[in-house]
Amino acid sequence: MQALPRVYLVHGLLGTAYAHFGAQITGWRGRYQVVPVDMPGHGRCPVAAGEPYLVGALDYLTAVVRRFGPGRVIGASYLGGPLAVRLAAARPDLVDSLVLTGFAPGLAEDVFLRWVAGFQLLAERGTELAAEYDRLHGPGWRGTLLAFTADVGRAYRQRAEVRPESLGALEMDVLIVNGSLKSVERAAAAGAHTFGPNVSGLVIEGAGHIASHDAPAAFNRAVERFWDRRSRHDRTA
Repeated sequence: MQALPRVYLVHGLLGTAYAHFGAQITGWRGRYQVVPVDMPGHGRCPVAAGEPYLVGALDYLTAVVRRFGPGRVIGASYLGGPLAVRLAAARPDLVDSLVLTGFAPGLAEDVFLRWVAGFQLLAERGTELAAEYDRLHGPGWRGTLLAFTADVGRAYRQRAEVRPESLGALEMDVLIVNGSLKSVERAAAAGAHTFGPNVSGLVIEGAGHIASHDAPAAFNRAVERFWDRRSRHDRTA
């Protein structure tokens, strides 16, 4: 019996694999071997957030993929996205293909740091949001956010920045699937083909930052078509 294709799901900052990819975990059950990965300090991950945060997180993600074996990787937003790209660059033997969502390469450092600062302010001031983070992660989420913020503040270019040419240099096929409601992300998906010959993109109309959550049926169709095209190409190559 042929083994099911393996799919790793890597969430965004202060999300979880189930929060960002719940519809995929449910919808792909029995068709793919889905491996939801919660990053250190998030959700069900047994590893606490440490410093430098992104170094430890990449080590953890690499260990998970090495344990279960090579597969297709989907990374969300500006935690899962950069980690997935760095895994693919460092260990192309572990990553068959890469899907990025809620993500745009080439963000300037000051723009990214303002986004992180706004995220932190919103989390601290929003009582309902803080309660949701307590539910998802326990009270340690504030330490996780501080560890991530400190790391990108010190070493954004080395550990969090993803440039378009970095995507174009990857050995595997890459798909950027973004919603239409965020202008920077919409432009990244629409122009993804300019990043390199193995990079393509698709815009999902009416979806926001996390298209896998906002428009799961359209997201699943887009990703499955991408995988199907790759499979047909591999069979005829």
